[in-house]
Amino acid sequence: MDDKELFKRAMAQATQVIAKVAPADFKLPTPDTEWNVRRLIKHMLYELSWTADIVHGATMAEVGDKYDGNLIGESLPAAWQAAANAAEQAIDRCDLNSIAHLSYADRTVAEYLKEAASDQLIHSWDLGVAIGQKVKFDPDIAQLIYDDTLPGAPTMSATGLFAPVLKVAENAPLQTKLLALYGRDSGWQPV
Repeated sequence: MDDKELFKRAMAQATQVIAKVAPADFKLPTPDTEWNVRRLIKHMLYELSWTADIVHGATMAEVGDKYDGNLIGESLPAAWQAAANAAEQAIDRCDLNSIAHLSYADRTVAEYLKEAASDQLIHSWDLGVAIGQKVKFDPDIAQLIYDDTLPGAPTMSATGLFAPVLKVAENAPLQTKLLALYGRDSGWQPV
């Protein structure tokens, strides 16, 4: 599976969960302790909205505050689908070897798509458990993201962007091990 397909399939998993969110869910807590469901969705939609610009080589300064504000609007499903369609069309036409100008460094578009895929996948689980929907990762996607994340996992929490890696049994299911790399307890329940 190439990086374009990886991103699209991770985004599809997120799209399935987004479709199940009701406005009454917006205030529910999530495994991201600083975010409720609304703030988590806002983050996911914000990141997804940037995708088309990033894969086409735009810099942070060029995009500016284009995606600040209320991206959810009147209809979360419509806002999400519009961002997903724009991302998918841009990815179909992008060069994986071109440069993606990220907030912390320049990377290849392929590297960016792997990072963005992991973000969509992990947050789809966060959102699912927050609203009471079981999320079972596509095993092919989970394996690719796990293999890509594992080497850098010990330094991820040092960035301040990720919770510390959790220890799990070596024979734990792949999804449990992947979630643990991102500081998620697969048994998380809302308080």
